[in-house]
Amino acid sequence: MTTPDAIIDIDPTPLGDDKVLIEELEAEMKNTSSEQPNSSVTKIQNVPRFMFQQRNIEKDYYTPREMPIGPIYANEETDKQRQIKVKFAAQFIKTSGKNCHELLKSIKNEIETLRTRFDENLLADFDNDKLARMLLLDGCSVLQFIRSRVRDELKKFQINNGQASVIDQDLFLMTNQIPFQVLEILMDSLQVDAAVNRNALESSIDNFIKINLMMPYTYVTGNYRNFYKATNEVPLHLLHILQSALLYGFVKTRQNQNRQDQNLLRPLLHILRSALPCVFDKFCHNNSGDDSDSMEEFKKEYFRNIQDLKTAGIKLSSSASSCLRDVTFSPCSIWLRARLKLPQLIVNDSTGRKLWNLVAYEMCPDNHNSEYGVTSYLSFLDSLIDSEEDVKDLRSACILRNHLSSDTEVANLFNEIGYYVVSDKTYSKVKWKIQRYCDSSWSKIVAPLLDGYFKNYWSFIALLGAMAALGLTAAQTYYAVKASADPPSHPPQ
Repeated sequence: MTTPDAIIDIDPTPLGDDKVLIEELEAEMKNTSSEQPNSSVTKIQNVPRFMFQQRNIEKDYYTPREMPIGPIYANEETDKQRQIKVKFAAQFIKTSGKNCHELLKSIKNEIETLRTRFDENLLADFDNDKLARMLLLDGCSVLQFIRSRVRDELKKFQINNGQASVIDQDLFLMTNQIPFQVLEILMDSLQVDAAVNRNALESSIDNFIKINLMMPYTYVTGNYRNFYKATNEVPLHLLHILQSALLYGFVKTRQNQNRQDQNLLRPLLHILRSALPCVFDKFCHNNSGDDSDSMEEFKKEYFRNIQDLKTAGIKLSSSASSCLRDVTFSPCSIWLRARLKLPQLIVNDSTGRKLWNLVAYEMCPDNHNSEYGVTSYLSFLDSLIDSEEDVKDLRSACILRNHLSSDTEVANLFNEIGYYVVSDKTYSKVKWKIQRYCDSSWSKIVAPLLDGYFKNYWSFIALLGAMAALGLTAAQTYYAVKASADPPSHPPQ
């Protein structure tokens, strides 16, 4: 019989490969025990490798073309690209009221903190002095470009509109970022009576973000300062500000174009709900129990695209704001029709690069607080778009504004991004409501009738007119028959 001592006979001095593995594990155990809790700050870093599965995606979407900044491309910039930055930086310093030494010193005073904003692997070739010089040049050039861009003063730098548009895109690439703290330091260092002051630069940054938001500019207001002050957050870089603006604001509520129509029909809808609550709820919602229980049973959505929603009688319209989170579904709302509201989105030559970099930023391994807002929206939009017909319907509803050559190109863009993004639960409740409505008797019986006979207000008015004419004819006939049937009245003799 084997004794217990024989079973636990382990060599206390491992050799060869065993020793290498054990030493590696023990070193990691020591590092883990001494590590601080994960920082909530997402560092500037390279794009996660799994985002490069698509051919040429790195060159097309993640590489700057006119204005590289930061450590990743510091050794790859051409003389022409560097000269552009030098021109912008020199103009900024000239109007700042400070000299180069003073601004460089202000950067060096915070250099240890600024180093922590980067992935340490990116700074292997940068000592503090070299990093400070790079951040001074890049920070000054970025601020001057933004100011000149919004003031339409780029011509004196020999920058045309095409180059300006490309630089816009470059400044929102995930790998082409510097800490926003650098811009804050430079703005704080400005002379009080300088030709340009902090408020003017902050306003320029606001306007620069707004013109790059991929939404109608006339609907945008607010500023990044008030937003971050209200949320008690600190902007990490320009891409982070763009993400926050898309998801949470700097937008104002638009006047709903159908407000008068809604006010006209709301009393009718209220009467129907009050008079026939059981029938209305059963047909519209197909209730079968508690909502939470139903959501647990809903494992996947069966509607495939916009065409499926149209078949179920669901109408599309743009949301009251342009925040990507403003997605709502209302079953049997106006004209007894279900309505899906989505925020407006402008699709042009820059949209693909911005969206790919926003997705990459949200997918960063150290982005622990990411809510995957942009990624979730793109995944939801991908579930609605299968072909150019779906894009055409979204255009007709003023949800997508297509500035590309064709609707097919837009469909391919969102399908390509949707293939790589991970589906999230952000819009699961909206999807569940849509599927619940699609499974209801209302979408299968009543909605086709409404779609066939009540497509617009004129058909509804025509119905009312026909019903009124029929009622008047019936009343006229009734009184005519009654008059002929009654005996004639004679005056008393």
